[in-house]
Amino acid sequence: MIRKMRKRLKLKQSELAVLAGIPQQLLARFERGKHMSLITEDRVTGAIIRMAAKKNPEAVKQAAQPVLEAAEKWERILSLEPGSETALELERLNGKSLAELKTQAETTVGFLRSAANIAL
Repeated sequence: MIRKMRKRLKLKQSELAVLAGIPQQLLARFERGKHMSLITEDRVTGAIIRMAAKKNPEAVKQAAQPVLEAAEKWERILSLEPGSETALELERLNGKSLAELKTQAETTVGFLRSAANIAL
């Protein structure tokens, strides 16, 4: 899959290796299906994502849009007042207190925003 994505981006193996900060021989082994560390995998996939974003920024924005919309929905929970009709309904549906839901919302919003920022 890495080789296919690299070729779609019209990158040589040596170019992607430089972008990922790894030796070209390591990338060659990775493309042949040899197991690589998660750090190496993250570096290679990160380089591919950065190059794809550089070549087609509009596609990346479109892909990030649902993530940003999900973050906005979770952010609404943070503004709920305890005892409000919406808060009580949400507590009933989820079986959690508003405080628990707000803690979950903070974590989820942080994750979603970080993911969208990385993509953008």
